[in-house]
Amino acid sequence: MQITAISNIEKREHADCLVLPFWKGEKGAEAACDLGKLTAYSSLPIKVKDFTGKEGEVLWVYGSEPEESRIALLGLGNREGITIEKLRRAYGALTKAVLKRKCSSLSFLFPNVDLLNSELVAKAIGEGFFLANYVFDALKHDTLKQEPTVRITKVQCITSDQHAVLDALMTIEKTAKGVYLARDLTNGNADDITPQYLGRVAKQLESEYPTIEATVHDRDWIEKQGMGLLLAVGKGSEHPPVFIVAKYKGNPTSSDHTVIVGKGLTFDTGGLNLKPKGNIESQRVDMAGAAVALGTIKALAELSLPVNVTAVIASCENAISSKSYKPGDVYKAYSGKTVEITDTDAEGRLTLADALSWTVKNLQPTRVIDFATLTGSMVVALGSEVFGLMSNSDSLAQALLHSGEKTHERAWQLPLFEEYKEYLKSEIADIKNSAGREGGAILAAIFLQEFVGNTPWAHFDIAGVAFQKEGKRYYPKMATGIGIRLMIDYIESLIPKAQKGF
Repeated sequence: MQITAISNIEKREHADCLVLPFWKGEKGAEAACDLGKLTAYSSLPIKVKDFTGKEGEVLWVYGSEPEESRIALLGLGNREGITIEKLRRAYGALTKAVLKRKCSSLSFLFPNVDLLNSELVAKAIGEGFFLANYVFDALKHDTLKQEPTVRITKVQCITSDQHAVLDALMTIEKTAKGVYLARDLTNGNADDITPQYLGRVAKQLESEYPTIEATVHDRDWIEKQGMGLLLAVGKGSEHPPVFIVAKYKGNPTSSDHTVIVGKGLTFDTGGLNLKPKGNIESQRVDMAGAAVALGTIKALAELSLPVNVTAVIASCENAISSKSYKPGDVYKAYSGKTVEITDTDAEGRLTLADALSWTVKNLQPTRVIDFATLTGSMVVALGSEVFGLMSNSDSLAQALLHSGEKTHERAWQLPLFEEYKEYLKSEIADIKNSAGREGGAILAAIFLQEFVGNTPWAHFDIAGVAFQKEGKRYYPKMATGIGIRLMIDYIESLIPKAQKGF
């Protein structure tokens, strides 16, 4: 992406589109910056009320005098009620409209926002733009010959605060690279995005960034470690499980260490408790937690943040064959705990259990945060706008919730009351993996809690938000990459002020 910022509109380079921002005023749309002679292009649409300046409204006008033949009038909504999220949404809507017009370059006049400083405005604009400027076309062929994909590759911002705006936009682009990686992995064919493929992605990150060190362990290593739950879930597949450890070392002198554990089920049939039609078709996305973990590591390396973060992924397929693990049987976890399998479709918590207990024992983390498309119960409870958070640490939970509000990747905390553990009691093992539908999301987290000991831990169930049937706001259809911006914001909050240059 080529990103530039200039102060003089007369010196701008040619672009496919010029964007003019407007507020929604009481008597009609009002310019959100000095338009100069460009006012002429908006006067008539505003006068006849074809354009009102409401949030996310985009109206195209055309002319021969400016450098750009297309001019987009963009509505930002009410000036008094403007927020970072509303700016994100407006510029996300703009980006989608620009892509529909097959524009690959644009120039935009920076709006004057009294309630927010230039850096915050630029960050909001950048997030709306970069999150929406994504197209997944890796699986198309003939249609690309007829209608080639267009992405915006050149952006020019016209502003008096060039340096702050340019720095903010370039920083957001680095985070977006991690989001794009997560989306690509989640959207890909399950036959392509195998456990071994995820391992190769981790090793590719190692080759690209000197601050990343990746190790991919094979089935033999997993067996020697005694990860009986991971081995059980992966028994039915021709693709053997792998255990991925990708370390980002941004501050080797610090002992503070965050570990992100991602659920890495590259396809989930449900096992012998087979998923029904209508649910099984989208199960390639069951590794979205792993995608968030790898995407966060990539974004951290792009940003060169002075922190230490490790991604841990226990990856396999939950396939069906004569070797598949069986309901009613008992398997032994890495921790030594035995687990009765009451539902082979409650498999993600099994792989996470081995990953969590291995992490706590071998990495001595300051905190552990896991991401998983874990339960349909979470989708029923919170829908597709909010994801669930459960934690054994109030301070960790509150910090993560705060980052979720800032990034609008919002979470809602659910309880981990001791009474719920009674539901997971087993007559033949130490614990059972499922107790039915009631409180399903909470019971899954209660199960995971058994494998983290006293380490501060938080669990994000992203089942409802990782994949969208319809694109909305600044998100495209299919994979969203939600969770990465939240994690970057949270991790940045851990950096001492002295290291931030304050």
